Amino acid sequence: MRLKWISSVVCLVLLDQGIKELLVNSEFRVINSGAALGLGGAWPQFWQWLMMVLLLGLLLKFKFNWQTGLITAGGLANLIDRVRWGGVVDYLALSLLPRFNLADCLILAGLIGLMYSFVNGSKNNL
Repeated sequence: MRLKWISSVVCLVLLDQGIKELLVNSEFRVINSGAALGLGGAWPQFWQWLMMVLLLGLLLKFKFNWQTGLITAGGLANLIDRVRWGGVVDYLALSLLPRFNLADCLILAGLIGLMYSFVNGSKNNL
C-alpha cells in the first residue's frame, strides 16, 4: 500500500512539474508567493514555512490513503516551486478565483475527501 501511495505521489508531482516547466516562460503563468489559491501571500516567509510544517505534521497523523496522497503531492509540488522559482507557478484562471495550478487542485480535492470521510464517519479512511 505504501509503495502504491508513494508512486502515486511521485507521478502527480512529476505531472504538475512537467506542466509548469512547459508554461513557466509563457504569458499564462504567474509566480505566486502565497499559499494555495493565493492565501497567506502577505504573511512573512517565516509564518508561511511554519504553517507548512504544522500542516505536514497534522497530515502525518493520518493514514497513507488517497486523500493524504493528493495533499502530499500538491504540497510537495508547490514546495519544489518555492525552491526553484521563489514562489508557486500558477497558470489556471477562473473569473472569480485567483490563479491556481494542478497542485492547488490536488490539495483541495484531498481536503474535501478528508472532510467527507470525517463527516461520514469513515474511520477506515482517516
